[in-house]
Amino acid sequence: MQVTDNQNQPVRIYLLREITNLIKDALLELSGYEFWVRAHLIAARWEQRSGHYYCELMDVDAAGDTIARIRAIIWRHNYMKITKKLQILGIPDALKDNSEVCVLCAVRYHEIYGLSLDIYDIDPTFGESWINLNRRQILEKLTKEGILNKNKETYLPVASLRIGLITSKESAAYNDFTKTILASPFSFQVVFADCPMQGEDMEQGLVSSLQQLSWAQVDVICIVRGGGSQADLAWFDNEQIARAVLDCPIPVWVGIGHEIDIGVLDFIAHTSCKTPTAVAETLVQRIQELVIILKAADDQLQHIVDRRVATEEQLLQKNIHGAMMGFRKQFELASAQLDNSIMGVRSSFERVFINEKANIEGKVQRLHDRSAWLLDTKQESFEERCNRLQLSRYLHIVADKQASLDDRGRHLDAMLPGQVLKRGYTITRDNRGQVMKSVRQIKEDDSIETQFTDGTATSVVTKRR
Repeated sequence: MQVTDNQNQPVRIYLLREITNLIKDALLELSGYEFWVRAHLIAARWEQRSGHYYCELMDVDAAGDTIARIRAIIWRHNYMKITKKLQILGIPDALKDNSEVCVLCAVRYHEIYGLSLDIYDIDPTFGESWINLNRRQILEKLTKEGILNKNKETYLPVASLRIGLITSKESAAYNDFTKTILASPFSFQVVFADCPMQGEDMEQGLVSSLQQLSWAQVDVICIVRGGGSQADLAWFDNEQIARAVLDCPIPVWVGIGHEIDIGVLDFIAHTSCKTPTAVAETLVQRIQELVIILKAADDQLQHIVDRRVATEEQLLQKNIHGAMMGFRKQFELASAQLDNSIMGVRSSFERVFINEKANIEGKVQRLHDRSAWLLDTKQESFEERCNRLQLSRYLHIVADKQASLDDRGRHLDAMLPGQVLKRGYTITRDNRGQVMKSVRQIKEDDSIETQFTDGTATSVVTKRR
């Protein structure tokens, strides 16, 4: 196939390897030179199997924007030489990630892997990187003001279910975070605030989002980003953003996808995690731990209640049994004492009764004997006096008097009501049982009762004369 230009002239078509060879030939002369380069070392990675050290060299302007970037390699033999040199000088971390270095380099070009720099040596006297310098200055300033731990001291509710989320909409961080939260069995509520996670608009957007979520009365605010280069993550090392986080009355959690480096927000936030997923998992784990604690507390409380109830039941049964036994013993003791008392009283009564009976019998006998003696004595004295007073004469007088009394007694007996009734007389009474002595006491239609010697008769008065 042949390609022509606008003038129908044939145009040469190059193979890719021809172009890469041309680039290699053009850089061949430059690759023979070694030169010192000052740059920011990022994305550092030492491969243990091969022993090679891979990284990127980056340059930024005063605003922190990336203006140059290229891959770099320290081959194993050079890496061993450089690390030994740094250990001897007491600065083994000079090649750490996110540091500013001054290294001896040469240009290398590979047809497949492209353009890169080979690093042969390092200047150990070179200072820290711009990113580290900016971060350190911000932290030192906040520490001097005594507010570095201000957000760490905010109250985090035990059951943090209402979550404020700050990240870029439809980003991997948003998806990872919400997926983990919604997959949990708990009733989380996510209040989302869309905000760019790098660039010039990030500062204003993040500060505004913090204020909005504070007004929304969430339990915790999460700032998440799904990783990025050291330069990308350097946007979070911003003093205004840091102050907004510190002034926020709500606990702020961050997870901006870094694995090794620690930024300003990691120092000042209430809690820092490596990734958005880790932030979500930690929130879910807190609720899970709370559920476990509450379940354990419930089980422990139930166990304590059951044990207390069982103990009280045993104590109650023991007290009931003891009371019954004590009552039985007291009853038996009281019964025995009562029986003893009754027997004692009975014995005492019998003893007193026998003694008193014997005493009375003795007194009666003595009285009888005394009376008999007195009677005999008096009779003898009486007979003696009668003999002296002519007793027969007095006995005749007594007999006359007795006969007179007997006659009068017979006369009185004849006057008794019963004897009178036998002679044909009657007794009349009114309805109140009063004896009627005069006809004036009777009225017509009065009911009267007449008593005879052998019974009574009731009459009604029809006429009075």
